[in-house]
Amino acid sequence: MSFRRKITRRQFIKGAAIAGGAMMMPSMPPFLRSAHAFYQSPTTIPLFGTTLRGAANIPIASPDTLAAPVTGVKHYTMDIAQFSDQIVPASSGLGATTLRGFHPAPNGISVGGQKHLGGIIIGQKGTPIQITFRNMLPNGPHIIPNDLTIPGASDGNNRTAVHFHGGLVPWISDGGPFDWWDPSGRHGLSFLNNQVLRDPLFPAAQYEAEYYYGLNQSARFGWYHDHTFGITRINAYAGIASALLIRDSYEAGLIGSLGKGLPDYIENGGNEIPLVFQDKIFVGPNITTAPGGDPTWNAVVSPAAQGAGSLWYPHLYEKNRWKLAGAGKLAPPDPSVVAEMFGDTMLVNGTTFPKVTVEARRYRLRLLNACNARFLNLQLYVADPATNLNGITLNLATGIPTNAAALCDPNAPGTSANVLQIGTEGGFLPKPVKVATNLPFNPVTLTGSLIVAPAERPDILVDFSAYAGKSIILYNDAPAPFPLGDPRNDYFPLWNPKGNPVNALTPAGFGPNSRVLMRFDVVAATGTDPTLSISPATDLTAGNDPLFIPPVQPPITTPPVGVTVRQLSLNETFDAYGRLIQLLGTLTLPTKNAAGFGRAYTDPATEVVRAGSTEVWEIYNLTADVHPMHFHLVNCQVINRQLFKMSGNVPVLSGLPTPPAPNETGWKETVPMYPGTVTRIIMQFNVPQILTNLGAVVPTPVSPRTGGNEYVWHCHILEHEEHDMMRPLVVT
Repeated sequence: MSFRRKITRRQFIKGAAIAGGAMMMPSMPPFLRSAHAFYQSPTTIPLFGTTLRGAANIPIASPDTLAAPVTGVKHYTMDIAQFSDQIVPASSGLGATTLRGFHPAPNGISVGGQKHLGGIIIGQKGTPIQITFRNMLPNGPHIIPNDLTIPGASDGNNRTAVHFHGGLVPWISDGGPFDWWDPSGRHGLSFLNNQVLRDPLFPAAQYEAEYYYGLNQSARFGWYHDHTFGITRINAYAGIASALLIRDSYEAGLIGSLGKGLPDYIENGGNEIPLVFQDKIFVGPNITTAPGGDPTWNAVVSPAAQGAGSLWYPHLYEKNRWKLAGAGKLAPPDPSVVAEMFGDTMLVNGTTFPKVTVEARRYRLRLLNACNARFLNLQLYVADPATNLNGITLNLATGIPTNAAALCDPNAPGTSANVLQIGTEGGFLPKPVKVATNLPFNPVTLTGSLIVAPAERPDILVDFSAYAGKSIILYNDAPAPFPLGDPRNDYFPLWNPKGNPVNALTPAGFGPNSRVLMRFDVVAATGTDPTLSISPATDLTAGNDPLFIPPVQPPITTPPVGVTVRQLSLNETFDAYGRLIQLLGTLTLPTKNAAGFGRAYTDPATEVVRAGSTEVWEIYNLTADVHPMHFHLVNCQVINRQLFKMSGNVPVLSGLPTPPAPNETGWKETVPMYPGTVTRIIMQFNVPQILTNLGAVVPTPVSPRTGGNEYVWHCHILEHEEHDMMRPLVVT
């Protein structure tokens, strides 16, 4: 995007410093750090050693025979449990990984073995569903280190709250942080799920919670994941997440020769492939005693997470990785929250560095960045011959692949290094957008190929028809943290070993590797694709709700007249232990507090809006990170972005507003917000109702905690969200 100019951390802090305070750094630049790294996964996990999991081996939920209590709508039963799954190849010498996650249990009976990311739900627009989630998590230590100094963390390790990310749902089913419950029946202050959605004659068991999803939304790739107060980041990392795909008649009308050539759905055997990206670190043998090991690991996790193949997560606040403020502070505990978690091993659909066989045909890839903190800059390259086990050859002077670009443009297969993006997390774009597939990340313009922030979900069409008998590598080079980066979070054999010494020890064809995600092995087509009549000229607006600002050329970058404008800020400071903490706030406060401009999540709500109202939010990023801001309840439209500098407590705008990038012109609910930039968005706060199958309204009380319909907005870098970049959004 044209507005993204290079801002060094020194320049940014100088320009945005707050009078009487200090701008804080989410991470220190490389020249201020010593080479002190996270624990690393063993170098025995091979690239392309697993096969991509799809509909055949990630469980899809089936509805129960009986309708839901109270509402009478379609009903599901879903367990939340701890289990083991072999997500790394057995050849690595690592055992099964202990995880936590969802598992379908139709009619109350669990079916088959539990798998990572299992529990996929496929719904239809306008057909509500209700789900009984059964919390079967064990008591005792978590499988991921839990820092009890984080607000809410000491309330228990086996709590959960389920958030339908992107869902237009009643507040009692939004799964906000205080909607948690545990197997013993303890629950958070906002938990009214069972009171509203269970008949008193058939009460819920103490380990159950009832959720209602109206699904009154256009076709899209939604997902649901844990959102428990104090332990969201570790529950999500442990695996409590799955997909919820919404279908509708408009989307169905685009499929096949009778439509516009869109590939058929995955549940029909069509060439649609959801791809969920995560980065992890795995425990190796003798973790507490091996050189470079983690001597306190077994003391901070449950016994189930101590063996080789378990998930590892950072639990020491390393002062030579993140800034630690001032003398005289309390010493950070072990385990401690960290500023960001960046893994060294990439998972796609729940297994490490998978490969998948595809035909030389057109495919629809539904993408989800489910990493805790890592951004992705997705590219497609023709794989090197089998003699190069990495599949990618880097120019070791520049870090740029020397491979040929994959020419997978569905409108011009074999001739153009583009894909066609047709949608975002909010449904179809107004018009599809060509996105390049061979552009490395540019640290000056902050641009690349398909840049995907945590929680963003691009919907793209690719065509492999020119590559029968060859392989295509899906590749990433986004810096972590984004956008300034730290070389110690960038893994690829032999690349920049001075910046990341791990890379000098990694043999070709094995991890750690954060750049290679997966491989598509292309075979000859067994059939032909219908003519594709979806292109950048195709109008897809009929597939979504009307936008506030029409998608015209040249773009309109001014908010509608008469709409309430709310000014907010993204902030950083230090907590009582001297650790970096990220916060949200109004742009100015009557008096400064210990958090500078920011407020804690548990402070009284400031974002209180009227039901049915429309507002423009101007959100000023006073930090040096890009924050993917997620809004519960609403979809929003990006109006513009504009650079600013701080003069005392006042932002001074510079330059002209710039429009959103072409591939974010539709509805969004996760919006990247750039340093030194105000991002303006517009959204309407409509509160959905709970309806029975006969159309009757089920009364919903207001939250006893906030006195309204309780939602939240927060950064979807999960370590930021938890500490403490989240605020209530209350609709009255």
